Amino acid sequence: MPQHRSYQILNSLFPSDKDEVTIQYNKLHPPGNAGVSGTRSLDLALKKAKHRLVEGMSSATADALGLSRAILCNDSLLRRLGHLSRTQETYEGMLRHTRALLNATIHLLHTYKAFGDTFSAMGVREPQARASEAFRLFGEHHRQMEKIGLAMVKEVRPVRAPARKILSDLGTYLHKAIPDTRLTIRKYADAKFEYLSYCLKVKEMDDEESSHAALQEPLYRVETGNYEYR
Repeated sequence: MPQHRSYQILNSLFPSDKDEVTIQYNKLHPPGNAGVSGTRSLDLALKKAKHRLVEGMSSATADALGLSRAILCNDSLLRRLGHLSRTQETYEGMLRHTRALLNATIHLLHTYKAFGDTFSAMGVREPQARASEAFRLFGEHHRQMEKIGLAMVKEVRPVRAPARKILSDLGTYLHKAIPDTRLTIRKYADAKFEYLSYCLKVKEMDDEESSHAALQEPLYRVETGNYEYR
């Protein structure tokens, strides 16, 4: 409303005589930065903490504990965050298991070679021809098992370009994409819980105002300008 229009309305309320008119008003002192991102009261901080406390609860559990039904239980965003964390754990477990399996296979192949060398040495020192031949064959078979196993490990290990590319992309997904996505979701969830806290605060203030109006009792914050509601 224009300022001169406000003055006209104000003048029309005064009597036409020239008696002295006294105007009383309540001076409000707003916080330095009003709005959602401004000064947060303890009440809003507690509401936000309550939202976080029950973010993983079911609706039945929240009702049994007597928590507010305005709290969003089992939020879909938080379920996605949990699913993302489980996916990361699954892929990291697969990588750890694959590395452990390859290392165990390499140790087993080294054991085959050691057996082969031992059997060959025993065959050389054995005086009986048939026993010497048997030890030599045992040693040769163990050495062949070691060679075949090493060839298999070279085919499986990520020494080729496509395999290295796959592991590089998987590492980027696990250590960069998922953490960044998780951080973004957590920031969004934090803002969402704060917004829900403000909504719950406004709802409680509306209920308080309605109850006082029904009882025809004055409400202090309404009488003083209702600045907190604004």
